[in-house]
Amino acid sequence: MPLLHHDPATPPPLDSAAWRPQRFGRGSRALKDAIFEPAWTGLRVLAWVGPAGTRLIDEDGIDDTDDFPEVVEAIGAAALAADLVLDGYLTLEATQATVGATQLLPRAPSAPEAMTQLLIGTHRPRREKRQQPLDVDRPIAFVAVDLLVVDGTTLLEVPLLERKRLLDGALRVGELVRITPYTRALVGPYISTWRALGFTEMACKGANSRYLPGDRNDAWSSVPLPSR
Repeated sequence: MPLLHHDPATPPPLDSAAWRPQRFGRGSRALKDAIFEPAWTGLRVLAWVGPAGTRLIDEDGIDDTDDFPEVVEAIGAAALAADLVLDGYLTLEATQATVGATQLLPRAPSAPEAMTQLLIGTHRPRREKRQQPLDVDRPIAFVAVDLLVVDGTTLLEVPLLERKRLLDGALRVGELVRITPYTRALVGPYISTWRALGFTEMACKGANSRYLPGDRNDAWSSVPLPSR
């Protein structure tokens, strides 16, 4: 009887500079041993921090470093290791002044919106994941969701939950640098808080999942927040 042959997964590029954010797949919140996070909207980037400085590269391979100088400086200052590669989002959601911002009304575009269009502009179509409008006069922040390299050690084969633990010790959080909250159980207070902040979806990720730069991973998906 012939042995079944399975093509191995495409190995990631040896040069981490060629990496791109891992793409979401077709999983669901029924995934065994999952963790759950709010589904951030904005510009998905990988952030490289090292002796030569900090760089931001988005999903399309575009270098966005010069477009966000304050965030780039904040990430470099927040790094607690000499060498990091982080997956995260450049987003307005993390710096909203009031929970939900339910009283904000449409108005004429302001100067900061020119930069904001890099995050929520029509040239980067994304599914709507918010119930309330964003205050675009608030600063853009970087929200880290994963850690891929620390002090020269590549973590792609390390289970996600362990990468999360290492991420907590890799950054000093502040106004412009955040680490996403997550939970291993759909506990009511988490869901209520995320809904109050305007989220309508959450990211569902396998706790033991590995990271596939630039490829789709079915252990990661975006699903609606439960009604309660």
